[in-house]
Amino acid sequence: MNTRLASLAIAIGLSSAQLVRAQSTTTAQASASVQGSGCSYATCALAIVPRWNGLAVIRGTHGPRAANLNFFWPTSVTSVLRGGAESDAAADSAAAYAQRALRLRRVGAALTDVGLVATIVTVARVASNGRARREDKAIGGAGLAALSVSVPLQFAADGALSRAVWWHNVRFVR
Repeated sequence: MNTRLASLAIAIGLSSAQLVRAQSTTTAQASASVQGSGCSYATCALAIVPRWNGLAVIRGTHGPRAANLNFFWPTSVTSVLRGGAESDAAADSAAAYAQRALRLRRVGAALTDVGLVATIVTVARVASNGRARREDKAIGGAGLAALSVSVPLQFAADGALSRAVWWHNVRFVR
């Protein structure tokens, strides 16, 4: 039991048994609000599955795809991770991490797209000219630098999405 809660309980005259009962009632009420909608961990929990174009968010272990945080053109997954619970602290945390994942993925995707285009342009120019000129080296270097910077951002977005899914799923644990 949390020492602050214990000292608060003693200050207002609650026994530890009454405090434990109050905590479990509050937890049960929070669970009932989510479970009252017919949701359980098996039916409403989310999982992350890698796809060729991003990370798919699916319901259950083999359920339908609920959203996708794309690598190339990312779209918001916040509404799926909030799960309709507007005032739930876990839903707020899930939404905050989902928005962070989207911001990181958008920056990473822009750098990835620029890096790929610059690299393709460089390869095409070198192939057509038969040699690499100074401009080609500069464009290719910028493309590789953009790709190098995009990788950690893409991984950070994956981490934020993982935390958002965790916060979404914590509401369904009994």
